[in-house]
Amino acid sequence: MNCKKALGIALAAAACFFSGGAEAASPEEQIDVILNLPTTHGDDLEMRLRESGDFAVTDLDRNGRIELLFLQEMRNGVPEEAEPRNENERSAWEHIASVPVSRKLYAYEISANGKRLDPVAVIFTDDEIDPNLRYLESAVREAQTGFTYYHVFTLTRVGGAGYRVSLQSVSLQNGALQIQTIASEFGNYGIYAEQGTPEAVFDHAETRQGNELSQSAFSEFSSKFAAGYGAGADERLKASIRWHPVQALREAKIQPNGMKQLLLDSWQGFSLKKQ
Repeated sequence: MNCKKALGIALAAAACFFSGGAEAASPEEQIDVILNLPTTHGDDLEMRLRESGDFAVTDLDRNGRIELLFLQEMRNGVPEEAEPRNENERSAWEHIASVPVSRKLYAYEISANGKRLDPVAVIFTDDEIDPNLRYLESAVREAQTGFTYYHVFTLTRVGGAGYRVSLQSVSLQNGALQIQTIASEFGNYGIYAEQGTPEAVFDHAETRQGNELSQSAFSEFSSKFAAGYGAGADERLKASIRWHPVQALREAKIQPNGMKQLLLDSWQGFSLKKQ
C-alpha cells in the first residue's frame, strides 16, 4: 500500500470516529493520524521535530483527544567572574548552570474531526513563565466547569546564582492552555568550599496577589499545593507525564514502528489517579 493511500485510510477512519457523536478514536489510532500527517519544511510540527527538547503525549483536558507537547529549556554556563577556588565550588556552580534560565512549552491537539493536529494557544494570566510540566505534583477537578487544574513546581535560574520557584496552575480549557502563577519563592544559591552542591538561601516569597510570605508560610503553602489543595476542587488527583527526548523520536524513525512505540510509551505514562 502506498503512503498516500495509507494516509487517506487513516484520515477517513479518524473522521469516522470523531464525527457526529461517534465513539472517539483510541489514542493509538490518533497517534497513527499524527504519524501519517504530511510535514513540510517550515511547518510547526516539522520545526518541533528538528529542535532539541523533550516531548510527551497527554490528554490534559480529558476530552478523549490527545495532545502532543514539546518542552524546550535554555541554560547559561558558569559565569566567568565565578572563579571557583576548588572542585567543590566548581561542582556547585555546575549544578547551578544546570538550572534552566528559561523554557518554552509548545502544545498541539488532535482536532475535533480527527484530521489535523492543531496548535494550542498558551495563555498567561500573570507571569510569563512557561511551566516545567515534568514536575507535576497533583491535579484538581472542578465538577461545575469540568476543568482539570494541574499543580506544577517550576524552578528557574535568575541572574548569576539566583533562583525562583513558581507554584503554577495549568489547565487546558476550550483549546487553550491557561497558566497561572499562584505563589513564588525567590532566593540565591550559597556556594561553599566544603560542599559540592549549592545551598538554596531564601530571600522572600509572595502570592500572586503580592502578599508577602515567610519561609515557613511558603513551605506550608507548598505542601498544601503539592497535596492537591484548591478552592472549589471536587476531585483531587495524582498526576504524572512521561517525557522522552525529541532526539530519541527522530532516531526511532529508522526502526519499524519505532516512532509509534515511543509515542505510545509516553501516552501510557500519562496518569491521573484519585488520591
